Amino acid sequence: METFYRILEIINYIFVGIASLGFLFQIIYIFFIFLKPKKFPKSQKYNRFAVVIPASNEEEVIAKTVQNILNNQTYPRKYYDVYVISHNSHDHTKENALKAGAIVYELNDDNPKHRRVSYAMKFFLQKMLELNKYDAFIRFDADNIAKNDYIEKMNDAFNAGVRVARGYEASSNLTQNIWTKVSGTYYMRDSRIPSNFRERAHLDAMLTSAGMLCDMKIIKENKGWQAMGASEDAEFTIDCLIKKERVHYVADAIVYEDQPSTLKDNFNRLKRMGHGLNLLFWKKGFKMLFNFFRTGRFSNIDLFMQLFFIPVALICCLWFPIYYIFYAIIHLVNAFGNNFMAAFMSDEESIAQLINLAYMVMMVLGVYYVGYTLQTYLACLLSKKHLGLTTLKGMYAGIFLSPLFMIIWAIGISIGIVSKPKWKKIHRNV
Repeated sequence: METFYRILEIINYIFVGIASLGFLFQIIYIFFIFLKPKKFPKSQKYNRFAVVIPASNEEEVIAKTVQNILNNQTYPRKYYDVYVISHNSHDHTKENALKAGAIVYELNDDNPKHRRVSYAMKFFLQKMLELNKYDAFIRFDADNIAKNDYIEKMNDAFNAGVRVARGYEASSNLTQNIWTKVSGTYYMRDSRIPSNFRERAHLDAMLTSAGMLCDMKIIKENKGWQAMGASEDAEFTIDCLIKKERVHYVADAIVYEDQPSTLKDNFNRLKRMGHGLNLLFWKKGFKMLFNFFRTGRFSNIDLFMQLFFIPVALICCLWFPIYYIFYAIIHLVNAFGNNFMAAFMSDEESIAQLINLAYMVMMVLGVYYVGYTLQTYLACLLSKKHLGLTTLKGMYAGIFLSPLFMIIWAIGISIGIVSKPKWKKIHRNV
């Protein structure tokens, strides 16, 4: 029994070290939380942009998204066009997009593996290469509402030499209910803390599908869109990194995303995210490590650690609960039961181990809760003026529950890792 106990103890030390390594970079970000966002100089040169919105059965929101981009942007209308890719839609996505003023391409493919948005992006960008009239493209999701100067701010960055970029990801329904509050503050924290730090430290940001910018020259160099996985935005980030292409964060380009407003929708999104990012980690994660030793570029380590959070989530959800419950039961039985461990541990030692375990659990959970809540609060506070808000009223529930949301996040990610979640339509808040 002692040998088995010691082996489990050694395995646990290894997993504790791996999990601690995964959280290390998050701790580093805290020390740079007050770095001001980078400003790109105002430019008078206008580039031509193809704005693309991949949409599958998005009849509820597609018209509003298209109209917002066509009618509300401060960027001169003649320098950009809005395209909607109606991808395997069986509703009125195409008709509603056309009525709103978009140029619509249809892509219908019966292969269930081709439901991924990466196939819509490949199809669209092949069309753009044939047209050969745009300098860059900007991608939005069907539920995104771009701030009225979004294209203008991306144009400023583009003229300053930025070829690939993401913006600040905010929420259009931040205070709708408890689920949108915790999800919305999560993305505010991601934009204001790690993304802002990376830009100021000359590291690379992790792209998201909400408002990403890419120079069409890169698509030509790549001979089209090659990131065909389930997490195509993250995969494209890694591809850029390996090819030494810098990925920027443009803080003043703000896009508002509709957050899932139910636990079910949150879980469905997290499962798909976990499944796709886990496959990506094992497919290309270690290429970044090799690339670091080849180039010395620290972004490879930074983004490797961000992807590393996916298997770490599984460790946290599976190993730690099982191990520490087993650990507690062994010592409880040894201290108050049949003493089957007495050969190498006394009753007093078992009781001491239980007390130490209780202290450790309370300390770890306490530090985690306080640390993560403080980060989220500071991110929201520092973003208040940036987003044009006068108060944090309505956000406090999301701030104080943000550590608990991360537990739900880890569980959803873990379920996605060990399963093959099917695509399910998320309810849109019209």
